[in-house]
Amino acid sequence: MPSSVVSASAISARLACLFALAAGMGFISSPARAQSCPATPVTDISSSAPPNDVCVPAGFGGNPIAYFDDFSWRSFVALVWPAKTGQRGDPDTAQQVGGAGPRVFETYKSLHELFLTNGSAPSSWNSFDAPAFNACGVQMAFGDLALASFSKFANLGQAGVGHLVGPLVAQNKTYVRFETGFNQSLFNQIVGPQWYLRNKLPGSISFANGSIDVKSSWVDMTNLPNPGRYYTRDAYLADPLTGKCALSKVGLVGLHIVQKTPTRPQWIWSTFEQIDNVPPAQTGAPGTFTFNDGSSTPMPGVNPYSLNALTASPAPFNVTRTFPVHPSTEKTNTAYQAALAGTPWRFYQLTMTQWPLSVSDPSKPGTPANTFPGIGATTAFANTTLETFDQGRIQSGCMSCHNSTRLQTDFLWSLEDHAFPSNVPNLLLANDAPIRALMRILLENPHTDITEKEQKMLELQKMK
Repeated sequence: MPSSVVSASAISARLACLFALAAGMGFISSPARAQSCPATPVTDISSSAPPNDVCVPAGFGGNPIAYFDDFSWRSFVALVWPAKTGQRGDPDTAQQVGGAGPRVFETYKSLHELFLTNGSAPSSWNSFDAPAFNACGVQMAFGDLALASFSKFANLGQAGVGHLVGPLVAQNKTYVRFETGFNQSLFNQIVGPQWYLRNKLPGSISFANGSIDVKSSWVDMTNLPNPGRYYTRDAYLADPLTGKCALSKVGLVGLHIVQKTPTRPQWIWSTFEQIDNVPPAQTGAPGTFTFNDGSSTPMPGVNPYSLNALTASPAPFNVTRTFPVHPSTEKTNTAYQAALAGTPWRFYQLTMTQWPLSVSDPSKPGTPANTFPGIGATTAFANTTLETFDQGRIQSGCMSCHNSTRLQTDFLWSLEDHAFPSNVPNLLLANDAPIRALMRILLENPHTDITEKEQKMLELQKMK
């Protein structure tokens, strides 16, 4: 596959994800929508359709977090609903959320199905590509999942500052795998004008309301205790050393849901985790964690692993949550977890909802000053499985990072990185030591700005 050089502007944009600092501000309440909404959100797991928008009562003047968190949970319920057999992205309305079968979000078009290695057009929404376009070389069918990538280790690296950083290792000494998916609306909008090709990108994109992008994280269930507390399924896993694939039992440990709505053109950003990922243990939990050995050993300041030094049995490191989940979010979690009793979804929690403070104003950037939880955040704004080492600075949070490609691709890095010819080979750095050293400095001194000289040095390092 031809490689391409990442432009200096694209690299600078990615660097801005972590290094941009904005003027401080206090919390700004989100203006209320002029509509009739319940004064208190009502827990509801009966709908298989994602909500069209957040419902904030007219005249509400406080922090609307409870309404946004309810939106997030309703979206989660709809996306983990059993899918209708043979119909990608459609729920089986004859079932309830706890029913059997592949889930709606699992049947979305995956990243590797949308951006093919030779730049050819993706297959139609309900179809599956030939084995040559699957990194495991298998013929995929409805409900199948392949956690593999043609680009070296691309499904193992976490998103970083202009590049993919090292992998996340679970306590059972296996690597976490990542998968991105697009709903039919978003898929059609990309395929129609051929935006899967880099030379077709117009330079400014705005997607339609109802577009949904998801990113999931999965752990190999081998020797993990209490498997009944996870949503599990079979998936093709590529061995990171040999590249060979085999069917294995995997468990869902993280899920990003990003949805564009009429009142939030900068999208609403929701992230969920399995509740046993990291301490503290919830009431009644067994006290074992997927990414922490339960000791007081702290999490490393930066990822101790590089994508270029993978081993067959990596030593795990402790992962912790830097900031606690917001108390209001915890309250909403308790309500939905109780409603989902008897299903594996009872063991998942909303970690954060992030949203633009302004209503229906696409001119506002997604920087911390314009989004909740804002500059100086003291509650969680990151997923421990998807942004393990980006938990300390809101400038590296979801919206701030994706804001760097707000105008070009409407917040979606997938287009910038994967449109053919792909930038991914250049995102897998041969030597990320300077980046890691600078990240350590910034983590230890969160108010330190990056100098122009340092930024240029890092850009040149990436261009090698």
